[in-house]
Amino acid sequence: MEEREMLEKMDQLRTRFNVSYARAKEVLEATDWNVVAATIRLEGEARDARPKGFYEELKVTGADLVETLKRLLHEGNINRMIVKDTQGREILNLPVNGALAVTLLIPIITAIGAVVVLAMDYTVLVERSQG
Repeated sequence: MEEREMLEKMDQLRTRFNVSYARAKEVLEATDWNVVAATIRLEGEARDARPKGFYEELKVTGADLVETLKRLLHEGNINRMIVKDTQGREILNLPVNGALAVTLLIPIITAIGAVVVLAMDYTVLVERSQG
């Protein structure tokens, strides 16, 4: 395999999983440079490394979506917020880390309110930390 091709594969993993070149190379070598197998391995590692918490599922209408997301951000102890449409497709998947995230995410969430179809129903999945 050419070095250029190896580098492209490492770049794919680095971009997707935020790992170093050394880690990307290590996983690719362990999977015989199979990007799909390396992706599955790194995805499993990322899932195992997540802080253990609990999930809360909320059903909201489009009209209430933005206010619900803002309220959840201000409550704190949230690790991640996922918004799904009625077919179960992810519309939004936000990691929430600290108070800085609240100030940065409120404008984004407000902009989302202008885009979403208000007549639809949504599911908000909230991952909360244990404490």
